[in-house]
Amino acid sequence: MGFLILLLIFNISRKIWIAIRSKHIEAVRLGIKTRIDSFLLMSESKFLNSIQIFEKEVCRKHRNCHYHIDEYIIASLETAGTKLRKRLLAIAVYLNLYPGCLAEIKNKNPVISARGSRRAGLYNFTEAADDMLAALGVLSSENQFEILMGLARMGKGEHIKLAFDKIKNSVIVNERAIIEILSVFPAGREKKKLFHSLFRHETSYLVALFLKAIDRETTKYLIDDMIMLLSHEDKEVRASAVRGLASLNEQAPAKELIDALKDNDWEVRALAAKALGPIRIKEVSLALSAALNDKQWWVRQNAVNSLIGHPGYETLIILALEVKDRFSRDSIISTLENRGNTALLKKINRLAALK
Repeated sequence: MGFLILLLIFNISRKIWIAIRSKHIEAVRLGIKTRIDSFLLMSESKFLNSIQIFEKEVCRKHRNCHYHIDEYIIASLETAGTKLRKRLLAIAVYLNLYPGCLAEIKNKNPVISARGSRRAGLYNFTEAADDMLAALGVLSSENQFEILMGLARMGKGEHIKLAFDKIKNSVIVNERAIIEILSVFPAGREKKKLFHSLFRHETSYLVALFLKAIDRETTKYLIDDMIMLLSHEDKEVRASAVRGLASLNEQAPAKELIDALKDNDWEVRALAAKALGPIRIKEVSLALSAALNDKQWWVRQNAVNSLIGHPGYETLIILALEVKDRFSRDSIISTLENRGNTALLKKINRLAALK
C-alpha cells in the first residue's frame, strides 16, 4: 500500500513538473517571438543594434534559447515576404544557427536528418548541399521530400539534377510532392536551365512529372523543348507536354496540337482537343470538326466543347453529323444538351425531320 501511495505521489509530481516546464518553455518562446517581432521592421542600423542587445539580454539567460529562436525563424521563413526574410536570415547568421544543420543532416535517424535538410533549405545554406545529396541514400519519404524541397529552395539547378539522378530508380515521394518541390524552385534563368535539362532525363516518369510542374512563363521560354516531347515514346510524357502547352491558351502552338489529335493514344488526343479550344482559327476549327468522329468518347466530348465558340461552329457540327455515326451523334447531342444550346439542337432536329 505504501509503495502504491509513493508511486501515485511520484506520478502526480511528475505531471505537475511537466506542466510547469511546458508552461515555462511556452513563456520563453512567446518572449522570444515578441522580442524579435519588436525590431524586425526597424531601420537597418537600429535592427542590427537590436540583434546585439537581444543576444546579450535574452540568449545568455536561457540555455536553449538558440533552439527556440531557430524554431521561430524556420516557421516564419516559410511565409515571410522578401524584406522580413532577409531580416530573419540576418538574425540566424548573427547567432550562427546554420552549422547545426550539418550534424542533423548526417544523423542516421531520418526524422532528424529531414529536419536538418528543411532548415538548410529555408536558411539557403548551400554548403549543406553535398551532405543532403549523400543523405538521399536513406530510404525515407519524409527525408527524401525535405532534401529535395531544401535543394529546390536553394535555387541551384545542378543540385536538383544530381538529386534526381541519384533517386531515379527509388522515388518514394508522391507525384503531388514532386510538383510542389519543383514549383518552389525560384523563377528565373536558373529554373529555365533546370527544366531544359530535366526534359532530357532518361527516366520517362520523371520527365512527365517535370512537365506537370512547369509554370506558364517557363513554358513560353521552353516551348520548343515541349514541342519536341510531343513525339516522345512514352504516352504520359506526350500527354503532360500537351497539358503544359495548353496553359498558353490562345498562344499555344496550333499546328503541333492539331498533329497531337492524331496520336495513337486517345488520352493524348483528348487533351489536344481540349487544348485547341482557345485557338480560334480556321485550321483548328476544321481539325476539331474532324475529331467529332473520333472513336473515343472523351475525344469527341472535348472536341465538341472546344469547337463551340469558334466562328461557324454550328455549320461544322451539322456537317459532322452527316457521317451518320450513332456514337458521334450521341456525343454531340449530349454535349449540346449539357451546355443548354437549345437553338442548335432545334436546328439539328429540324434537319433530321426533313430527311
